[in-house]
Amino acid sequence: MSTTHTATQERTVSLADQLTNALANSFTLGVDTEGFRHHYFRPADAVVVFDGRTLDHYQPLDGRPLREWQAFVSQKRGWASMGQLAPLGLRVDSERKEAPRV
Repeated sequence: MSTTHTATQERTVSLADQLTNALANSFTLGVDTEGFRHHYFRPADAVVVFDGRTLDHYQPLDGRPLREWQAFVSQKRGWASMGQLAPLGLRVDSERKEAPRV
């Protein structure tokens, strides 16, 4: 009696898939002019603001686009720098929240 074992194939993940997976959980939106780091946490749909390692502020977005928070900070404090994934993250957030719900 012969048994043949086949190796399971691992799924190849593209760079685009890796970025999408990274954005699925969280990314740094940017650092404001006062040095506070704004980080978007998607599972909670909230922005977490840190002053170094200390939590400064937690802001639930409650379904509002992340661009509203970006504009608010732009007006109140200004941005010193934007996170590397921020442009893509903002676009994905807008597309996800503006998509028609079924």
